[in-house]
Amino acid sequence: MDLVHHIYSLVLRGKLHLAPIRDKPQRVLDLGTGTGIWAIDFADEYSSAEVVGTDLSPIQPDWTPPNCVFEIDDFEDDWVYKNPFDFIHARELEGCISNPEKLFRQALDSLTPGGYFELQAQRGCFMSDDGTADKATTLQSWAEKILESSSKFGKPIDCAYLWKEVMEKVGFEDVHEEVRKIPIGPWPKDPALKEIGKCQLVQSAQAIESYTPKLFGAVLGWSQEEIQVMMAQAKSELKDRSIHLYLPVYFIWGKKPE
Repeated sequence: MDLVHHIYSLVLRGKLHLAPIRDKPQRVLDLGTGTGIWAIDFADEYSSAEVVGTDLSPIQPDWTPPNCVFEIDDFEDDWVYKNPFDFIHARELEGCISNPEKLFRQALDSLTPGGYFELQAQRGCFMSDDGTADKATTLQSWAEKILESSSKFGKPIDCAYLWKEVMEKVGFEDVHEEVRKIPIGPWPKDPALKEIGKCQLVQSAQAIESYTPKLFGAVLGWSQEEIQVMMAQAKSELKDRSIHLYLPVYFIWGKKPE
């Protein structure tokens, strides 16, 4: 999770968000906070804010800024917050949401008028601008199977490109979508992109090891041998410098009407 935060920090050039939130937000919610690193950084940057990070797993550090707290919670359950938030942030929730319309509606209902909801997530597909993605046949097959299995599981991974429309549907206004590229591997010539690519290579390999056993085994019924072969071949293609892959990363934000 901290590696993911570092990658996003590089992509955003040190920013924590793109939504034009007010100068001194009072209450902020971080959904699926993971290790809590985004919430901690936000609390450090905005001393005016009470930052609440929620997650299913209690893996956050014991030491936190005085204006940052963590709670064990499932954001897909009904929300019971007594006081509204000025900003709600959610990163990397692809593959974690079974009902985006319900989630986004709850976010809207839990914001102050004029408050913002921002999502940051990668799409689950490998792309290239020079056609070399076609050479990554195992990775493309892996991505197709991940989409198939995650959809069968009820929480599709390749979903970020749909979220802008859902946000507008539930009532957010001034909804924006910005798409950037995260290279995989050290192939870019630009030094900043090269650094991002080096980090994403590690992260993508970890993602293959994390997602494949459960989704391919439990959902698709693959054997352990088939899973191991697929993972080995996919990770080998990740390291092929002649294949210039990138992942589209989506930033979507919208405002609650005032």
